[in-house]
Amino acid sequence: MTQTEFANRIGSMQNTITRYETNNRNPSASVIALICKEFNVNEEWLRTGEGEMFNPAPTDVLDRLAREYKLSNAAYIVVEKFVNLHPEKRNELIDFFVDVSKAIMESSDPNAPAFPEGAYSGFSEDLAVQVFREMREHQGIPKTPEELEKKFPPVDPGVEESDAG
Repeated sequence: MTQTEFANRIGSMQNTITRYETNNRNPSASVIALICKEFNVNEEWLRTGEGEMFNPAPTDVLDRLAREYKLSNAAYIVVEKFVNLHPEKRNELIDFFVDVSKAIMESSDPNAPAFPEGAYSGFSEDLAVQVFREMREHQGIPKTPEELEKKFPPVDPGVEESDAG
């Protein structure tokens, strides 16, 4: 590759590349980054001469994307799974997220709690006791064992009633 071709690839001038090669000028950090990115050069090797000259070649477009955008492992998996879906399934997934987004935007306050304080959010002993008390008051459920015996007298086990059943 000529100095002019090299300069064009990194957006520089041929005479600047000549100065780098003759040690009359040092490349800036941004130029070094451009060279490493454009030619897949190992920055440590370029600066010190140590290590491998080139970074391992990306195996596919997804690897280059992950490297360029510094994707986490989880983000990489999400992107990989998405691009490997059948196009129809990708469209269904996009439609799902569009529907979710619309529903959130139509909500009066998307950041409000789903179950505000004081709202029923499941079983609690206090709630059960309160419901029982209300039922007892409205349906005449006896409040004491004595009231229970008065309303429902015990059955004498020795006496059989003909309509007992």
